[in-house]
Amino acid sequence: MQSARGAKVEAGGWSGKIRAMTRAIAALSLLIFASAAAPASAEIRALLVGVSEYRYLDADLRGPANDVGLMARALMARGAKASGITVLAAPSARLPEGVTNAGEPTRAAILGGLAELAARSDGETQAVFYFSGHGTQMPDLNGDEQGGFDEIFLPADAKGWNGAIGTVENAIVDDEMTAPLQAILDTGASVVAMLDACYSETGFRALPDSAAAPVARYIAPSLLAMPSDLSEGETAAPAAPPLVGDFVFLYAAQQNQRAFEYPLGDPADPANWYGDFTRAVAMALESGAALTWADLLQQAMAEMNANAPATQTPDAEGPLLERAVLGQTEPRAPVIRTAGDRLQAGALQGVRQGAIYEIFASSDGPALAEARVTALEATSARMQATGALPPRGFARLKSPGQPQPVRLAGPIVADGADYGPLQQEIARLRAARAPDGVVWTEGPADYTLVLTDGALALAGRDGIVDGAGPGSAPRAMAPDGLLDLLERAVRVFQVRSATQQVSAGRTGLTLSGFGPTYGLTHVPVTGGGAGCDSGTVQAEQPVSKMVTVRHCDQLWLEIKNPSRTARDVTVLYIDADNRISAIWPEAGLSNRVGFDETVEAGLLIQNPAPQRHGLEEIIVLTVPARDNAPRTVLTALADPAPTRAIPEDTPGAAAWLLQATLPDAATRNLSLPGALTPLEVTRFSIRLVPD
Repeated sequence: MQSARGAKVEAGGWSGKIRAMTRAIAALSLLIFASAAAPASAEIRALLVGVSEYRYLDADLRGPANDVGLMARALMARGAKASGITVLAAPSARLPEGVTNAGEPTRAAILGGLAELAARSDGETQAVFYFSGHGTQMPDLNGDEQGGFDEIFLPADAKGWNGAIGTVENAIVDDEMTAPLQAILDTGASVVAMLDACYSETGFRALPDSAAAPVARYIAPSLLAMPSDLSEGETAAPAAPPLVGDFVFLYAAQQNQRAFEYPLGDPADPANWYGDFTRAVAMALESGAALTWADLLQQAMAEMNANAPATQTPDAEGPLLERAVLGQTEPRAPVIRTAGDRLQAGALQGVRQGAIYEIFASSDGPALAEARVTALEATSARMQATGALPPRGFARLKSPGQPQPVRLAGPIVADGADYGPLQQEIARLRAARAPDGVVWTEGPADYTLVLTDGALALAGRDGIVDGAGPGSAPRAMAPDGLLDLLERAVRVFQVRSATQQVSAGRTGLTLSGFGPTYGLTHVPVTGGGAGCDSGTVQAEQPVSKMVTVRHCDQLWLEIKNPSRTARDVTVLYIDADNRISAIWPEAGLSNRVGFDETVEAGLLIQNPAPQRHGLEEIIVLTVPARDNAPRTVLTALADPAPTRAIPEDTPGAAAWLLQATLPDAATRNLSLPGALTPLEVTRFSIRLVPD
């Protein structure tokens, strides 16, 4: 077996009751998927809530007013009608044509909107409830929450703690959501709830606030004057019964994490702020891919981690988890409209600077011109064309954009230790604009250098130090290790970003059973010792896209190809220190997986530090094999950095990927040889924890 280090994120989410209930029935969803997919004629009706402006709390956000418009457009891309979407948001919300803002998102308006959604639903309805805003938690009074806390939504009219009623005034406790959601389910409709808020503070250290710093969608209970302890009493409402029906819940973060909003572009412009979870989910919806909800969550997680990893990890649960997203079982080609030299899509839809698009006057006509993206905004882009552009038209991606440089900020000194030598080395690298692929900045950053505990640690774009637990951030203990630390960070950033740009998820995936499948099995091992040469092997556990592992555990990745097209497969492992290992194929072995073939790659988890935490990742890269052509092997993406000698006859997307991960790629416009051939990218998140 190959040796690596790895792990999953703790289970969590919005409601403990719903979590407990769905565990019992989620396993059945795979068995009934084929026969119980929602009918294609089902009507999508949605209540979209974005709470940016708070009447009584000093807690305004910028993103929710933008999020509701983005989610409305994403649902309309999946077939929703503007007339079926109700929005509750601030007047500044920017909505698609035909979608009406029904008013301020107060407690009464939200509960009334859910009642109206139930009144307009039936067995042909797919009901969507979306909430973007602040969350918090309060001690549980009725004993239905395993963690001892109820999660709370904060509407626009939320106030502080009111002892007379025993709750946060005008807040909506998760228990109160059960009845209106069950009323919708009782009509025979299916329910999708997407929640871009968080409900738990974290012990992780955050960087100092600035105008460009990400904002957490969480209010600490102490700021609401909430008692730290409540006794169970007569005022406690009885525990709500578990939901019954077809539903799925998507959460922006795990139970012990924060959910963030970030600026895309100038942070001084409120229109540039979006919830990261909302942005990623909307991008997956607008891709046109035929996905299950589990697939969509995985695509969203990959997009959120495409450049620098975030400690915010989305979660999902419910009996619809393995069913088709909004009943769509066939992929739709994503449509990007043009108006002259303007592309009607921007950074929010995955458009990149330097990308080349073919321009058509009609969706089924011949290409009239090619155009390169020269200026990029959040929802649009300007193009420069080689031919005449139609007044109105359509665009199809021909070549991905140039790689983004890694934005580095800092250093921030977090304690009183002597960091003179490290600071001198940072100043030297800044002056030299080193390493390749880096831009030093004072604004929003992908990585921030933090001097803490006698070392230099890398904080991600969410500004959290050691977000996966003590010691999880990559570190340099001495000046001579700093350049190597940054070069590894740049390399991982480029690999994650480039694989996301050329992945098949941009143009549409098919549902499970129509292409290769990737199954991960976790084998816990106890008492393995320092070298893992002993120990007791526990029962193996199939896992989904995320898994938590400890020292000496084993992971087995099974790759199965039921399609008649052979696939060339490469498996990479990114560890907590930003080192990339090629797990499969081993030297001298073929990486081609033919029709109905199955291969396995094994990993032995080794944690060199007994108390080390870490976020790690498996990336599976799959390229359709070509008749009478050499195998496509992408192990050159692993350490050490590849040379410029890219093998001839490498398929277009794979060749671009190899170019895009060279150290100076961010300073060059890359060519895409041949057509944009498919590259399937599957990711598994690994959380490494101490024994």
